[in-house]
Amino acid sequence: MFHDVHKKILRALETQDLRKGSKESTKNELTNRINAIKKFEKIHVWRKELREAKKSIIDNFDFYIDKFKNNVEKRGFIFHYAENSDEARKIILDILKGSRLVVKSKSMVGEEISLRDFLEENGIEVYETDLGEFLVQISGGKPAHMVTPAVNITKERASTLLEPYIGRRELEIDKMVMGVRRFMREKFFSADAGIIGANSLSINGEIVFITNEGNGALTQILPSRIILITSIEKLLPNLDYCIKEALVQTVYDGYRNISYIHIINKSFDKDFHIVLLNNNRNSCDNFLNDTLLCIKCGSCQLACPIFKEVDGAWGDIYTAAIGIPWTYITGNKIMARDLSNLCLSCGICYQVCPMEINIPELIRKIKGLR
Repeated sequence: MFHDVHKKILRALETQDLRKGSKESTKNELTNRINAIKKFEKIHVWRKELREAKKSIIDNFDFYIDKFKNNVEKRGFIFHYAENSDEARKIILDILKGSRLVVKSKSMVGEEISLRDFLEENGIEVYETDLGEFLVQISGGKPAHMVTPAVNITKERASTLLEPYIGRRELEIDKMVMGVRRFMREKFFSADAGIIGANSLSINGEIVFITNEGNGALTQILPSRIILITSIEKLLPNLDYCIKEALVQTVYDGYRNISYIHIINKSFDKDFHIVLLNNNRNSCDNFLNDTLLCIKCGSCQLACPIFKEVDGAWGDIYTAAIGIPWTYITGNKIMARDLSNLCLSCGICYQVCPMEINIPELIRKIKGLR
């Protein structure tokens, strides 16, 4: 396995276009984060409150999952619990019976269970509606980063990838965006179902997710059938904490503003399904429990010196820094051990983590599991 990881790293180092994309995207990460933090005076208070709130949920998962289930069903949602990836895929395929076209907004949990590939293998056409995810989809790759999946794709490469879909080669970013917007409009109106993810879930039954493009709203408003695929560590005590989580995630990823915060508090008579995934989160090794505090802001990835060089090549679904313990928890223990050997233990990821997760220590423990 380590030989395969080594070859993947070498290929990334030899691909100048990918290296250029990674370096351009990460060169201002520290400045961007500092400027974003300055804008929100209470961000440090919020992140500490959020950490304690998440810890209280993690310590009592079974109780809060049951409470969430009862509350969302009162709001008209159809609740499904999936113990693992296979169960989640089967549940979603059953819900989509008869569907031919599906639009999907960004979801790392969807990536975790290889949802798009699975649906396409079963004859369902799927379009990623987030621009970054769409670029990853048409490139045949995997997301390099939790928040900005196409962080390693340069403007020039994006232009080449998009040409067959938008009908011409555009060199300006705003024109590429408009071209994709026109292409996606027809998909939104033709889709039999929409699949969305979530940034956080209130145990009272509200769903919160953030987007920069508005694609998430169209994905959950236009189709008559909606599926939310998410995971148990997204649960929080109330909507106030969910909003704080959205802000902390955005700020620590280096953004000073959020374009859209979406709050869904009832089904609005749609065929709206919530699929809540465990996938070993509720039974992971005790030393990895702090991983579940992660809000997937990706700041540790952008700050990591290895990621700056090889981006998504250092990982599988979850990449770099906190991606190593996530890889271990969600099933690929051998790969996680092999990936852990590349960690420099420099500690930068720990310094930038808003949840104060000692990521180097988690990776060190994974290294020792032989």
